[in-house]
Amino acid sequence: MSREPAHPGVRGTIHQLQLRNDGIDLVAELYRPLSVPSTGVVVVVPCYDTPPLFAEPTARTELADLDPSAAAQGLQLAAVGHSVLAVPWRFEQIAAHDPVLAEESGAAERYGPLAARHQREQGGSPIGRSVADLMLAVTALQESGLADGSRLATFGDRLGGGLALRLAALDERIEVAAVHEPRLDAADVAEPDQSSHPGHVPFPGQGPEHEERQEADDLLSLIAPRPLLLAGSTHGGARQGLEPIRRARRHWPDQEGPDLLRHENEHALPHHVMAGIREWLRDRTC
Repeated sequence: MSREPAHPGVRGTIHQLQLRNDGIDLVAELYRPLSVPSTGVVVVVPCYDTPPLFAEPTARTELADLDPSAAAQGLQLAAVGHSVLAVPWRFEQIAAHDPVLAEESGAAERYGPLAARHQREQGGSPIGRSVADLMLAVTALQESGLADGSRLATFGDRLGGGLALRLAALDERIEVAAVHEPRLDAADVAEPDQSSHPGHVPFPGQGPEHEERQEADDLLSLIAPRPLLLAGSTHGGARQGLEPIRRARRHWPDQEGPDLLRHENEHALPHHVMAGIREWLRDRTC
């Protein structure tokens, strides 16, 4: 299946990949730009819902009064020729079809009941199930024949960054990874955008607990020696956030990774930093 992009400035076709995992139907979307030469790279992007990556509104963005064209990270990646495989977050897809949760704009109210129900009824980590969705999407992409010969990378921001980091750690088909302020704590399923949440890890090493720091180090060790870019704000624990990265460099040959990109904004991902991320992805996959 395929559809035409709704945004008037977007050229190309969006191919839809049907996924079914653990009784949940998801639709991943592959966008291949036509206005620039292809880099031969498909960037897997975990997201709440796929249309905003392509500057298209959804009921969620309208409820939260968000302008999807202000970020549109999929289009920013595609601007240099990357193809983008947008994979929706299962908890947002469930919430969007629930008559009560669909009206909630707060993260805790919208996703918290779903995360609690998942753990109560199925056990295991909600984060783990979300990563399984991403791996299924990569398999569906390869089986579709739409990306034959393409190299695979992943990128994610905040909650998506935590999922992208885990995807890269657990799936060796991912050759390159770039993340912005990845959330690593499973509690962030309930509050994925609450930077004041006491258990979240906005950047590897900034969390207060030893276990969280160790988990970040374990994930980085699984990704090494593949290229990895960690991007994040200098606000809120910049110095202590650097130490675990220095420790993680022992996992890379000659301690040459991971790469680090810091910015002065609070926590939102600025356009110039996103531009740096997409160029870094191109450099590491050429």
